[in-house]
Amino acid sequence: MTGLSYENYEKIWEEAKGILKEKIPNSTFEPWVLPITPAKENEEYFKKDHLVLKSDQSFGVSFLNQKYLSEIQSAINLVCGENLPVNLIFVPSNVKKAPKKKEKPSEHIVLMKEQIDNLKQMQSFCALNLKYTFENFVVGENSLVAYNAAKQVSEAPGQKFNPLFISGSVGIGKTHLMQAIGHSILKNFPDLRVKYAKAEEFTNQLVESCLNRQESTQKMKKFRDKYRNVDVLLLDDIQFAEGKKRTEEEIFHTFDALFHSGKQIVFASDRPISSFKNTPDRLKSRYEWGLMVDLLVPDFKTRVEIIEKHAVRSNFEISKDVAEFLAQTFDNNVRELEGAYNKVSAYASIKGIELTVDAAKEILGLKDGSKKITPDIIIEKCGEYFGVSSKDILSTSRSKEVKNARQTAIYLTREILDMSFPSIGEIFNKNHTTILYSYEKLKKDLITDRTLQTTVFELEKLVRQ
Repeated sequence: MTGLSYENYEKIWEEAKGILKEKIPNSTFEPWVLPITPAKENEEYFKKDHLVLKSDQSFGVSFLNQKYLSEIQSAINLVCGENLPVNLIFVPSNVKKAPKKKEKPSEHIVLMKEQIDNLKQMQSFCALNLKYTFENFVVGENSLVAYNAAKQVSEAPGQKFNPLFISGSVGIGKTHLMQAIGHSILKNFPDLRVKYAKAEEFTNQLVESCLNRQESTQKMKKFRDKYRNVDVLLLDDIQFAEGKKRTEEEIFHTFDALFHSGKQIVFASDRPISSFKNTPDRLKSRYEWGLMVDLLVPDFKTRVEIIEKHAVRSNFEISKDVAEFLAQTFDNNVRELEGAYNKVSAYASIKGIELTVDAAKEILGLKDGSKKITPDIIIEKCGEYFGVSSKDILSTSRSKEVKNARQTAIYLTREILDMSFPSIGEIFNKNHTTILYSYEKLKKDLITDRTLQTTVFELEKLVRQ
Protein backbone atom coordinates (compact mmCIF):
# COMPACT_ATOMS: atom_id res chain seq x y z
CA MET A 1 0.00 0.00 0.00
CA THR A 2 3.08 2.24 -0.13
CA GLY A 3 3.79 4.77 -2.85
CA LEU A 4 0.19 5.82 -3.46
CA SER A 5 -0.64 9.08 -5.22
CA TYR A 6 -2.90 11.91 -4.05
CA GLU A 7 -5.68 10.60 -6.32
CA ASN A 8 -5.53 7.21 -4.57
CA TYR A 9 -5.61 8.84 -1.15
CA GLU A 10 -8.54 11.02 -2.16
CA LYS A 11 -10.60 7.98 -3.22
CA ILE A 12 -9.68 6.08 -0.06
CA TRP A 13 -10.74 9.01 2.11
CA GLU A 14 -14.04 9.44 0.25
CA GLU A 15 -15.01 5.83 0.95
CA ALA A 16 -13.76 6.03 4.53
CA LYS A 17 -16.00 9.04 5.15
CA GLY A 18 -19.00 6.90 4.19
CA ILE A 19 -18.03 4.42 6.91
CA LEU A 20 -17.34 7.15 9.48
CA LYS A 21 -20.71 8.79 8.89
CA GLU A 22 -22.33 5.73 10.49
CA LYS A 23 -19.92 5.71 13.46
CA ILE A 24 -19.45 9.39 14.38
CA PRO A 25 -22.35 11.58 15.59
CA ASN A 26 -23.65 13.95 12.94
CA SER A 27 -22.94 16.96 15.17
CA THR A 28 -19.25 16.03 14.99
CA PHE A 29 -19.12 14.50 11.52
CA GLU A 30 -20.49 17.42 9.50
CA PRO A 31 -18.55 20.35 11.01
CA TRP A 32 -15.23 18.56 11.68
CA VAL A 33 -14.89 15.45 9.47
CA LEU A 34 -16.40 16.70 6.18
CA PRO A 35 -13.89 19.57 5.71
CA ILE A 36 -10.90 17.20 6.03
CA THR A 37 -8.89 16.53 2.84
CA PRO A 38 -5.80 14.41 2.06
CA ALA A 39 -2.49 16.25 1.68
CA LYS A 40 -1.44 16.85 -1.94
CA GLU A 41 1.81 15.61 -3.46
CA ASN A 42 3.21 19.12 -3.85
CA GLU A 43 2.75 19.89 -0.15
CA GLU A 44 5.64 19.44 2.25
CA TYR A 45 3.73 17.24 4.69
CA PHE A 46 2.65 14.70 2.02
CA LYS A 47 3.93 11.15 2.69
CA LYS A 48 3.78 8.17 0.36
CA ASP A 49 3.65 5.63 3.17
CA HIS A 50 1.10 7.53 5.29
CA LEU A 51 -2.31 9.01 4.67
CA VAL A 52 -1.86 12.58 5.87
CA LEU A 53 -5.23 14.24 6.45
CA LYS A 54 -5.43 18.00 6.94
CA SER A 55 -7.94 20.56 8.15
CA ASP A 56 -7.85 24.30 8.79
CA GLN A 57 -9.99 23.90 11.93
CA SER A 58 -7.60 23.58 14.85
CA PHE A 59 -10.25 22.71 17.43
CA GLY A 60 -11.73 20.07 15.16
CA VAL A 61 -8.32 18.45 14.57
CA SER A 62 -7.56 18.42 18.30
CA PHE A 63 -10.98 17.00 19.17
CA LEU A 64 -10.87 14.25 16.52
CA ASN A 65 -7.30 13.25 17.44
CA GLN A 66 -8.34 12.87 21.07
CA LYS A 67 -11.64 11.07 20.59
CA TYR A 68 -12.04 9.55 17.12
CA LEU A 69 -8.58 8.86 15.68
CA SER A 70 -8.96 5.11 16.23
CA GLU A 71 -12.29 5.11 14.32
CA ILE A 72 -10.68 7.04 11.47
CA GLN A 73 -7.75 4.60 11.37
CA SER A 74 -10.10 1.60 11.40
CA ALA A 75 -12.17 3.01 8.53
CA ILE A 76 -9.04 3.62 6.44
CA ASN A 77 -7.81 0.08 7.11
CA LEU A 78 -11.20 -1.37 6.19
CA VAL A 79 -11.17 0.44 2.84
CA CYS A 80 -7.57 -0.53 2.07
CA GLY A 81 -7.78 -4.09 3.34
CA GLU A 82 -4.52 -3.56 5.24
CA ASN A 83 -2.92 -1.12 7.66
CA LEU A 84 -2.24 2.36 6.24
CA PRO A 85 -0.98 4.74 8.96
CA VAL A 86 -2.98 7.95 9.30
CA ASN A 87 -1.90 11.39 10.49
CA LEU A 88 -4.47 14.13 11.08
CA ILE A 89 -2.86 17.57 11.16
CA PHE A 90 -3.90 21.23 11.42
CA VAL A 91 -2.93 23.37 8.43
CA PRO A 92 -3.94 27.07 8.57
CA SER A 93 -5.99 28.39 5.67
CA ASN A 94 -4.09 30.19 2.92
CA VAL A 95 -6.93 32.60 2.21
CA LYS A 96 -5.44 36.06 1.84
CA LYS A 97 -7.01 39.18 3.25
CA ALA A 98 -8.05 41.97 0.93
CA PRO A 99 -5.29 44.58 0.48
CA LYS A 100 -5.61 47.58 2.75
CA LYS A 101 -6.35 50.27 0.22
CA LYS A 102 -8.51 53.33 0.42
CA GLU A 103 -10.13 52.42 -2.84
CA LYS A 104 -13.34 50.43 -2.82
CA PRO A 105 -12.47 46.70 -2.87
CA SER A 106 -13.12 44.89 -6.10
CA GLU A 107 -16.38 43.00 -6.58
CA HIS A 108 -14.41 39.74 -6.63
CA ILE A 109 -12.88 40.39 -3.20
CA VAL A 110 -16.22 41.38 -1.69
CA LEU A 111 -17.83 38.23 -3.09
CA MET A 112 -14.94 36.09 -1.87
CA LYS A 113 -15.24 37.51 1.67
CA GLU A 114 -19.00 36.94 1.62
CA GLN A 115 -18.53 33.31 0.58
CA ILE A 116 -15.92 32.73 3.29
CA ASP A 117 -18.18 34.27 5.94
CA ASN A 118 -21.06 32.08 4.77
CA LEU A 119 -18.91 28.96 4.90
CA LYS A 120 -17.81 29.82 8.43
CA GLN A 121 -21.43 30.32 9.42
CA MET A 122 -22.41 26.97 7.91
CA GLN A 123 -19.64 25.12 9.74
CA SER A 124 -19.95 26.72 13.16
CA PHE A 125 -23.61 27.64 13.65
CA CYS A 126 -25.80 26.41 10.81
CA ALA A 127 -24.43 22.84 10.71
CA LEU A 128 -25.15 22.61 6.97
CA ASN A 129 -23.57 19.94 4.78
CA LEU A 130 -21.91 21.56 1.78
CA LYS A 131 -23.12 18.85 -0.61
CA TYR A 132 -26.82 19.28 0.19
CA THR A 133 -27.76 22.01 -2.30
CA PHE A 134 -30.58 22.46 -4.81
CA GLU A 135 -28.02 22.01 -7.61
CA ASN A 136 -27.17 18.52 -6.31
CA PHE A 137 -30.79 17.45 -5.83
CA VAL A 138 -32.23 15.24 -8.57
CA VAL A 139 -35.87 16.20 -9.13
CA GLY A 140 -38.34 13.49 -10.13
CA GLU A 141 -42.08 12.97 -10.06
CA ASN A 142 -41.67 11.80 -6.47
CA SER A 143 -40.21 15.11 -5.31
CA LEU A 144 -41.44 17.80 -7.72
CA VAL A 145 -44.03 19.34 -5.37
CA ALA A 146 -41.68 19.29 -2.36
CA TYR A 147 -38.79 20.68 -4.43
CA ASN A 148 -40.83 23.58 -5.80
CA ALA A 149 -42.17 24.43 -2.33
CA ALA A 150 -38.65 24.39 -0.89
CA LYS A 151 -37.38 26.66 -3.68
CA GLN A 152 -40.17 29.17 -3.05
CA VAL A 153 -39.44 29.20 0.67
CA SER A 154 -35.75 29.85 -0.01
CA GLU A 155 -36.59 32.75 -2.32
CA ALA A 156 -38.94 34.47 0.16
CA PRO A 157 -38.24 33.21 3.71
CA GLY A 158 -41.00 33.92 6.19
CA GLN A 159 -43.40 35.11 3.50
CA LYS A 160 -44.72 31.92 1.94
CA PHE A 161 -45.45 28.39 3.19
CA ASN A 162 -44.64 29.06 6.84
CA PRO A 163 -44.11 26.58 8.31
CA LEU A 164 -43.11 24.15 5.58
CA PHE A 165 -43.49 20.54 6.74
CA ILE A 166 -41.67 17.89 4.68
CA SER A 167 -42.50 14.24 5.34
CA GLY A 168 -41.28 11.02 3.77
CA SER A 169 -39.69 7.69 4.62
CA VAL A 170 -36.09 7.29 5.72
CA GLY A 171 -33.28 8.10 3.31
CA ILE A 172 -35.15 9.65 0.36
CA GLY A 173 -33.93 13.25 0.54
CA LYS A 174 -35.74 15.20 3.28
CA THR A 175 -32.53 16.36 4.94
CA HIS A 176 -31.01 17.21 1.54
CA LEU A 177 -33.99 19.37 0.59
CA MET A 178 -34.18 21.02 4.00
CA GLN A 179 -30.49 21.94 4.01
CA ALA A 180 -30.71 23.12 0.41
CA ILE A 181 -33.16 25.74 1.67
CA GLY A 182 -30.55 26.86 4.18
CA HIS A 183 -27.76 27.08 1.61
CA SER A 184 -29.92 29.04 -0.82
CA ILE A 185 -30.98 31.53 1.85
CA LEU A 186 -27.38 32.06 2.96
CA LYS A 187 -26.41 32.72 -0.63
CA ASN A 188 -29.26 35.08 -1.49
CA PHE A 189 -29.75 36.69 1.95
CA PRO A 190 -26.28 36.68 3.59
CA ASP A 191 -27.44 38.80 6.52
CA LEU A 192 -30.02 36.24 7.68
CA ARG A 193 -29.18 33.81 10.47
CA VAL A 194 -29.94 30.19 9.59
CA LYS A 195 -29.99 27.31 12.07
CA TYR A 196 -30.28 23.61 11.19
CA ALA A 197 -30.66 20.96 13.89
CA LYS A 198 -32.15 17.54 14.43
CA ALA A 199 -34.85 17.14 17.06
CA GLU A 200 -32.58 14.75 18.99
CA GLU A 201 -29.87 17.42 19.19
CA PHE A 202 -32.51 19.97 20.26
CA THR A 203 -33.69 17.60 23.00
CA ASN A 204 -30.19 16.80 24.27
CA GLN A 205 -29.28 20.48 24.51
CA LEU A 206 -32.55 21.19 26.30
CA VAL A 207 -31.90 18.44 28.86
CA GLU A 208 -28.34 19.66 29.41
CA SER A 209 -29.65 23.19 30.02
CA CYS A 210 -31.93 21.94 32.79
CA LEU A 211 -29.45 19.74 34.68
CA ASN A 212 -27.76 22.18 37.05
CA ARG A 213 -30.35 24.22 38.93
CA GLN A 214 -27.87 26.96 39.86
CA GLU A 215 -26.93 27.48 36.22
CA SER A 216 -30.20 26.44 34.58
CA THR A 217 -31.61 29.97 34.18
CA GLN A 218 -28.52 31.17 32.37
CA LYS A 219 -28.21 28.00 30.34
CA MET A 220 -31.87 28.03 29.33
CA LYS A 221 -31.55 31.63 28.16
CA LYS A 222 -28.53 30.65 26.07
CA PHE A 223 -30.37 27.63 24.67
CA ARG A 224 -33.46 29.65 23.77
CA ASP A 225 -31.39 32.42 22.20
CA LYS A 226 -29.73 29.84 19.98
CA TYR A 227 -33.05 28.73 18.48
CA ARG A 228 -35.18 31.86 18.78
CA ASN A 229 -32.73 34.57 17.70
CA VAL A 230 -32.59 33.25 14.15
CA ASP A 231 -34.30 34.15 10.90
CA VAL A 232 -34.66 30.60 9.62
CA LEU A 233 -35.04 27.46 11.77
CA LEU A 234 -34.68 24.07 10.06
CA LEU A 235 -35.70 21.34 12.53
CA ASP A 236 -35.19 17.80 11.22
CA ASP A 237 -36.48 14.39 12.37
CA ILE A 238 -39.30 16.03 14.32
CA GLN A 239 -40.85 12.61 14.99
CA PHE A 240 -38.13 12.14 17.64
CA ALA A 241 -39.85 14.75 19.82
CA GLU A 242 -43.20 12.94 19.88
CA GLY A 243 -44.30 12.14 23.43
CA LYS A 244 -41.40 14.07 25.02
CA LYS A 245 -43.48 16.67 26.83
CA ARG A 246 -40.66 19.05 27.77
CA THR A 247 -39.23 19.01 24.25
CA GLU A 248 -42.60 19.51 22.60
CA GLU A 249 -43.42 22.38 24.94
CA GLU A 250 -40.14 24.08 24.02
CA ILE A 251 -40.76 23.52 20.31
CA PHE A 252 -44.23 25.03 20.72
CA HIS A 253 -42.92 28.23 22.33
CA THR A 254 -39.98 28.42 19.92
CA PHE A 255 -42.43 28.13 17.04
CA ASP A 256 -44.62 30.93 18.39
CA ALA A 257 -41.64 33.21 19.03
CA LEU A 258 -40.35 32.77 15.47
CA PHE A 259 -43.65 32.67 13.63
CA HIS A 260 -45.02 35.86 15.17
CA SER A 261 -41.75 37.61 14.31
CA GLY A 262 -42.14 36.65 10.66
CA LYS A 263 -39.28 34.13 10.73
CA GLN A 264 -39.21 31.05 8.50
CA ILE A 265 -39.67 27.59 10.03
CA VAL A 266 -39.15 24.27 8.22
CA PHE A 267 -39.87 20.87 9.78
CA ALA A 268 -39.06 17.40 8.46
CA SER A 269 -40.30 14.02 9.63
CA ASP A 270 -40.16 10.41 8.48
CA ARG A 271 -43.85 10.09 9.41
CA PRO A 272 -46.91 12.19 8.57
CA ILE A 273 -48.36 14.47 11.26
CA SER A 274 -51.53 12.32 11.36
CA SER A 275 -49.48 9.53 12.97
CA PHE A 276 -48.35 11.75 15.90
CA LYS A 277 -50.78 10.27 18.42
CA ASN A 278 -48.88 11.47 21.53
CA THR A 279 -48.31 15.06 20.43
CA PRO A 280 -50.52 17.81 21.96
CA ASP A 281 -53.17 19.13 19.59
CA ARG A 282 -51.93 22.71 19.92
CA LEU A 283 -48.50 21.70 18.61
CA LYS A 284 -49.93 19.47 15.87
CA SER A 285 -51.98 22.42 14.70
CA ARG A 286 -48.80 24.54 14.49
CA TYR A 287 -47.17 21.86 12.33
CA GLU A 288 -50.18 22.02 10.00
CA TRP A 289 -50.47 25.81 9.76
CA GLY A 290 -48.44 26.19 6.59
CA LEU A 291 -47.84 23.73 3.76
CA MET A 292 -47.31 19.98 4.14
CA VAL A 293 -45.51 18.19 1.31
CA ASP A 294 -44.49 14.56 0.85
CA LEU A 295 -41.33 13.09 -0.59
CA LEU A 296 -42.09 9.71 -2.16
CA VAL A 297 -39.67 6.94 -3.11
CA PRO A 298 -38.08 7.94 -6.45
CA ASP A 299 -39.04 5.94 -9.54
CA PHE A 300 -36.59 3.91 -11.58
CA LYS A 301 -35.76 6.71 -14.01
CA THR A 302 -35.03 9.18 -11.20
CA ARG A 303 -32.84 6.63 -9.40
CA VAL A 304 -30.77 6.18 -12.56
CA GLU A 305 -30.42 9.98 -12.84
CA ILE A 306 -29.23 10.13 -9.22
CA ILE A 307 -26.46 7.62 -9.98
CA GLU A 308 -25.45 9.37 -13.20
CA LYS A 309 -25.32 12.76 -11.48
CA HIS A 310 -23.10 11.36 -8.73
CA ALA A 311 -20.81 9.90 -11.39
CA VAL A 312 -20.48 13.26 -13.18
CA ARG A 313 -19.81 15.06 -9.90
CA SER A 314 -17.11 12.57 -8.88
CA ASN A 315 -15.63 12.38 -12.39
CA PHE A 316 -16.25 8.64 -12.63
CA GLU A 317 -17.40 6.88 -15.79
CA ILE A 318 -20.28 4.49 -15.20
CA SER A 319 -22.08 2.45 -17.82
CA LYS A 320 -25.83 2.59 -18.30
CA ASP A 321 -26.05 -1.11 -17.40
CA VAL A 322 -24.38 -0.60 -14.02
CA ALA A 323 -26.42 2.53 -13.24
CA GLU A 324 -29.63 0.66 -14.04
CA PHE A 325 -28.52 -2.37 -12.02
CA LEU A 326 -27.90 -0.19 -8.95
CA ALA A 327 -31.18 1.68 -9.46
CA GLN A 328 -33.15 -1.56 -9.67
CA THR A 329 -31.38 -3.22 -6.73
CA PHE A 330 -31.55 -0.29 -4.30
CA ASP A 331 -35.03 1.00 -4.96
CA ASN A 332 -36.47 2.07 -1.60
CA ASN A 333 -33.81 4.32 -0.11
CA VAL A 334 -31.73 7.01 -1.83
CA ARG A 335 -29.17 6.88 0.95
CA GLU A 336 -28.58 3.17 0.35
CA LEU A 337 -28.44 3.78 -3.40
CA GLU A 338 -25.79 6.49 -2.99
CA GLY A 339 -23.87 4.32 -0.54
CA ALA A 340 -23.81 1.45 -3.03
CA TYR A 341 -22.57 3.77 -5.79
CA ASN A 342 -19.84 5.20 -3.52
CA LYS A 343 -18.67 1.70 -2.61
CA VAL A 344 -18.50 0.26 -6.14
CA SER A 345 -16.98 3.39 -7.71
CA ALA A 346 -14.34 3.77 -5.00
CA TYR A 347 -13.40 0.08 -5.15
CA ALA A 348 -13.18 0.08 -8.95
CA SER A 349 -11.05 3.24 -8.92
CA ILE A 350 -8.66 2.03 -6.22
CA LYS A 351 -8.23 -1.41 -7.78
CA GLY A 352 -8.09 -0.01 -11.32
CA ILE A 353 -10.73 -2.40 -12.67
CA GLU A 354 -13.60 -1.90 -15.10
CA LEU A 355 -16.90 -1.58 -13.28
CA THR A 356 -19.27 -4.10 -14.88
CA VAL A 357 -22.56 -5.40 -13.50
CA ASP A 358 -20.81 -8.63 -12.44
CA ALA A 359 -18.05 -6.64 -10.72
CA ALA A 360 -20.67 -4.50 -8.93
CA LYS A 361 -22.46 -7.64 -7.71
CA GLU A 362 -19.19 -9.03 -6.36
CA ILE A 363 -18.22 -5.77 -4.62
CA LEU A 364 -21.65 -5.48 -3.01
CA GLY A 365 -21.80 -9.16 -2.09
CA LEU A 366 -24.91 -9.82 -4.15
CA LYS A 367 -25.51 -13.30 -5.58
CA ASP A 368 -27.30 -14.28 -8.76
CA GLY A 369 -29.53 -16.67 -6.85
CA SER A 370 -31.85 -13.87 -5.75
CA LYS A 371 -35.52 -14.05 -6.67
CA LYS A 372 -36.50 -12.84 -10.12
CA ILE A 373 -39.61 -10.67 -10.09
CA THR A 374 -42.12 -11.26 -12.90
CA PRO A 375 -45.49 -9.69 -13.81
CA ASP A 376 -47.19 -12.92 -12.65
CA ILE A 377 -45.69 -12.53 -9.16
CA ILE A 378 -46.86 -8.89 -8.96
CA ILE A 379 -50.38 -9.82 -10.09
CA GLU A 380 -50.53 -12.74 -7.64
CA LYS A 381 -49.42 -10.62 -4.65
CA CYS A 382 -51.84 -7.81 -5.52
CA GLY A 383 -54.67 -10.34 -5.79
CA GLU A 384 -53.86 -11.84 -2.38
CA TYR A 385 -53.67 -8.38 -0.82
CA PHE A 386 -57.05 -7.23 -2.14
CA GLY A 387 -58.75 -10.63 -1.78
CA VAL A 388 -59.26 -11.38 -5.47
CA SER A 389 -57.73 -13.91 -7.87
CA SER A 390 -55.14 -13.30 -10.56
CA LYS A 391 -57.82 -14.39 -13.06
CA ASP A 392 -60.11 -11.61 -11.77
CA ILE A 393 -57.38 -8.99 -12.21
CA LEU A 394 -56.87 -10.02 -15.85
CA SER A 395 -60.62 -10.13 -16.50
CA THR A 396 -63.00 -7.30 -17.47
CA SER A 397 -64.56 -7.18 -13.97
CA ARG A 398 -65.11 -3.64 -12.69
CA SER A 399 -65.82 -4.37 -9.03
CA LYS A 400 -64.07 -2.00 -6.61
CA GLU A 401 -61.70 -4.64 -5.21
CA VAL A 402 -60.69 -5.93 -8.65
CA LYS A 403 -60.18 -2.41 -10.03
CA ASN A 404 -57.95 -1.47 -7.07
CA ALA A 405 -55.93 -4.67 -7.39
CA ARG A 406 -55.58 -4.25 -11.16
CA GLN A 407 -54.55 -0.60 -11.00
CA THR A 408 -51.97 -1.30 -8.28
CA ALA A 409 -50.57 -4.28 -10.23
CA ILE A 410 -50.22 -2.12 -13.36
CA TYR A 411 -48.44 0.59 -11.38
CA LEU A 412 -46.01 -1.84 -9.70
CA THR A 413 -45.28 -3.64 -12.98
CA ARG A 414 -44.26 -0.33 -14.51
CA GLU A 415 -42.28 0.86 -11.46
CA ILE A 416 -40.47 -2.36 -10.58
CA LEU A 417 -39.88 -3.89 -14.01
CA ASP A 418 -39.78 -0.63 -16.04
CA MET A 419 -41.78 -2.28 -18.84
CA SER A 420 -43.29 -0.27 -21.70
CA PHE A 421 -47.01 0.53 -21.59
CA PRO A 422 -47.78 -1.57 -24.71
CA SER A 423 -45.99 -4.55 -23.12
CA ILE A 424 -47.95 -4.14 -19.90
CA GLY A 425 -51.14 -3.84 -21.97
CA GLU A 426 -50.50 -7.26 -23.51
CA ILE A 427 -50.22 -8.79 -20.03
CA PHE A 428 -53.39 -7.18 -18.68
CA ASN A 429 -55.38 -7.55 -21.94
CA LYS A 430 -55.76 -3.76 -22.27
CA ASN A 431 -54.63 -1.23 -24.87
CA HIS A 432 -51.64 0.91 -23.94
CA THR A 433 -53.70 4.12 -23.52
CA THR A 434 -55.84 2.42 -20.85
CA ILE A 435 -52.68 1.20 -19.11
CA LEU A 436 -51.15 4.69 -19.29
CA TYR A 437 -54.30 6.29 -17.83
CA SER A 438 -54.44 3.74 -15.00
CA TYR A 439 -50.77 4.24 -14.17
CA GLU A 440 -50.92 8.05 -14.24
CA LYS A 441 -54.09 8.15 -12.11
CA LEU A 442 -52.61 6.05 -9.33
CA LYS A 443 -49.34 7.98 -9.52
CA LYS A 444 -51.25 11.26 -9.08
CA ASP A 445 -53.37 9.87 -6.23
CA LEU A 446 -50.21 8.76 -4.40
CA ILE A 447 -49.18 12.38 -3.89
CA THR A 448 -52.06 13.11 -1.51
CA ASP A 449 -53.53 9.74 -0.45
CA ARG A 450 -51.57 8.47 2.56
CA THR A 451 -53.57 5.23 2.80
CA LEU A 452 -52.72 4.47 -0.81
CA GLN A 453 -49.06 5.25 -0.12
CA THR A 454 -49.05 2.65 2.66
CA THR A 455 -50.81 0.08 0.46
CA VAL A 456 -48.34 0.46 -2.41
CA PHE A 457 -45.35 0.42 -0.04
CA GLU A 458 -46.53 -2.78 1.69
CA LEU A 459 -47.31 -4.50 -1.62
CA GLU A 460 -43.92 -3.65 -3.06
CA LYS A 461 -42.27 -5.20 0.01
CA LEU A 462 -44.37 -8.36 -0.43
CA VAL A 463 -43.42 -8.60 -4.12
CA ARG A 464 -39.71 -8.28 -3.34
CA GLN A 465 -39.65 -10.79 -0.47
